Amino acid sequence: MLLEIPLDFKYGTLYRQIAEHLEKMILAGSIPSGTRLPGTRELARMLGVSRSTIVEAYMLLEKRGIVLLKGRSGAFAASDSLPHPVSCPEGKNVFHFDSERPTRDLIPFAALAKISRDALLEDEGNVLAGSPPEGLEELRFALLEHSVLRGIPARPGEMAVTSGGKDALSTVLRALRAGGYGRVFAEKLTYTDMTEIAANEGLSLRPVPLLGEDGLASLEKLTSRDILYLVPSFQNPTGRTLPPEIRREILGLRQRKGFLIIEDDSYGELRYGEKSVPALKALDEGEGVVYIGSFSQVLFPGMRLGYILLPPGLWNSYVHTASFRQGQTSSLVQLVMLKFIRQGKLAEAVEKARAVLSARMESLILGLESAFPGIPVHRPEGGVFLWFPTGKTDGGEAAGLAARSGVFVTDGSHFSLGNQRQRAIRFSISFVPAQRMDEACARLEKCWKSLF
Repeated sequence: MLLEIPLDFKYGTLYRQIAEHLEKMILAGSIPSGTRLPGTRELARMLGVSRSTIVEAYMLLEKRGIVLLKGRSGAFAASDSLPHPVSCPEGKNVFHFDSERPTRDLIPFAALAKISRDALLEDEGNVLAGSPPEGLEELRFALLEHSVLRGIPARPGEMAVTSGGKDALSTVLRALRAGGYGRVFAEKLTYTDMTEIAANEGLSLRPVPLLGEDGLASLEKLTSRDILYLVPSFQNPTGRTLPPEIRREILGLRQRKGFLIIEDDSYGELRYGEKSVPALKALDEGEGVVYIGSFSQVLFPGMRLGYILLPPGLWNSYVHTASFRQGQTSSLVQLVMLKFIRQGKLAEAVEKARAVLSARMESLILGLESAFPGIPVHRPEGGVFLWFPTGKTDGGEAAGLAARSGVFVTDGSHFSLGNQRQRAIRFSISFVPAQRMDEACARLEKCWKSLF
């Protein structure tokens, strides 16, 4: 087997970089269960590292239950003990807290099916002729009205339709790089795909401490050619929400230093806390915040629809970049979403999702507090993520033990920009009903009893 693993020899520990990449490939199924991995000398030669580095990587993977070491026979992928989340359908006796895929009760299927059929017939196929790269004009105006729910006083010339949040993020980063921006800063724990997205768009990505917990001094080094990527509401992975006073401090620094902020608000509408927290964009009196919204993230991710609000100075470059990158967002999906919004179905679906997710989060927190009374649990104000500290135990080890009991959680290290090991795991409540939380927590109490 010839393996190519991207390594940064100037940043991070090499054996951890190798272990993390192999783990991703094994869990994804691209390295099938039972596959013999290259020998330590062979892989060391391939990657240009020492044999001891490979030995350490394999030992770490064995500790996590990802690899089996069989003496002279070598190292073998052991993904049977950690199946890919999609491979286990709903209803099996497992708990997929590692999946962001929504359960069926969160998807407004019946309403979408009727609207899809009726919309195409009423339109007589005209929409199939396509749309401009910025999206159908009627949908853009409908989304402007929808963005008012997040407190944003947006103008028509700021709105563009996107094929989901990731598409919006990738496209705006490419447009900004073409405009002279060179660096992206993000919190040290953040959206796991951010590293590859920034690299793909030719931008360097640098971590800063968690804002609000470690202060804002790290932002003083940003310049007018820098970008700050933030998920200020119900953050992935920690579930944290930046309070209004911290948001205003960040905006004050932005005005003084001149850097640009990208606000990823993919989960911002899923608030179930008592206090309303307006979007960062709603508090910005200048033109320094790019806002990304994607209500489809939980309700219907397969439709791939989102939107972006751009300061006027970025509009032309963004639309130009979008036109040659992916062209247009599906005009049929846009038409369906327009009808969905106009008929009030989106507001209904969001409200239902809030109620369902609130019940799930409450059940999970109560179960964890009962099972592990000595562990402090941060209660998110919304969204689908819960960050759970694992004491003195590495998150990968805790996740491996949980998986053997049929409870799949995500090692917190997957979200570390600095490749730092985390003594924490992340729960996602998208795919586990509230009535199953007690059983899941009981299993965790049993398998983690030696850790706490």
